[in-house]
Amino acid sequence: MNDSVTVKRSPIVLIRTFIAIEALAFVAYLVAAALGNSKYEFYTQLSLSNLLSYQAAKFLFLSGAQLIITIYAFLRWYYEHYTIEPGALSHEWGVFFKRRKTVPLEKSMSLMLASGPLGKFLHYGTIRVQSSASSNVLVLADISYPENNLKTIHTCIDLPPLEPREQPDISKLISQGEHERLEFKSSLRFDHHSRQVNRELEKATLKTIAAFLNSKGGNIVIGVNDTGEPLGLENDYQTLGRRNSDGFENHFTQLFNKTLGPEFRHLAKLWFHTIQNHDVCVINVAPSARPAYLKFDDTEHFYVRTGNVTTPLKLSEVESYARSHWPRWS
Repeated sequence: MNDSVTVKRSPIVLIRTFIAIEALAFVAYLVAAALGNSKYEFYTQLSLSNLLSYQAAKFLFLSGAQLIITIYAFLRWYYEHYTIEPGALSHEWGVFFKRRKTVPLEKSMSLMLASGPLGKFLHYGTIRVQSSASSNVLVLADISYPENNLKTIHTCIDLPPLEPREQPDISKLISQGEHERLEFKSSLRFDHHSRQVNRELEKATLKTIAAFLNSKGGNIVIGVNDTGEPLGLENDYQTLGRRNSDGFENHFTQLFNKTLGPEFRHLAKLWFHTIQNHDVCVINVAPSARPAYLKFDDTEHFYVRTGNVTTPLKLSEVESYARSHWPRWS
């Protein structure tokens, strides 16, 4: 494994929080009703009482407070995540003030997994990571599929920290020609023959990305033909709302998240280059620490690289491949 994995808390945390908010709102309503007389006398002295009745004002206040608490609870869940990477584990949280805690992953650390009956049924639980030699403790609370993430942590223990992925030399890259870890694409979605958008081209690129994720990683150069001659991304740009590299990357991210899942997005990094006055894009794909399935039309597909070809595997073949390629994951 040579890249980081981002882990979110299970959505069940949100459901539990929303139930607690509803219960709190109900209690607040009962308290307000019990203190109705004194509250009513105070309210009638306000100028607002000429615009709204006491009951309407009470309803708006309680509803507004409930809405604010609900939004805050969602943002708190949304911005909280854990990052597993070679040699380190970190926890980042906070809505208005971001906080981060990082602990090194060492062989001497103890890993404990806890999951109750409901957690086993809904596939969530808690992992406690503690160093026996120091006070370093980090708890991955209520995360989805904790068994899988526990395996990922095991693969990262005592590995060196991540090295930054450097921008490739586009000229050297293209001069290599296509091979097992390099593929050329004339465009992402514009068909140069029919002169219109072709969704099958997007699927072809995503299949290659999935194969790189499930194999040894690789690079895709978009905007060049099979021989490496630059064709540019200008035609792709014209099919997008924002007709530039930012719009291109935004569209790519939407496609990626929809078909492969946002949990793998950090493994694909985009760089843009200019060759002979044409923009081209290099997508560098790092190998994944677990199987990546491509989803089209509510069906999952699994791809690997065999030589310089993207090859689909049958469901009967995926298990044996995963067992050999990710021995700690299987």
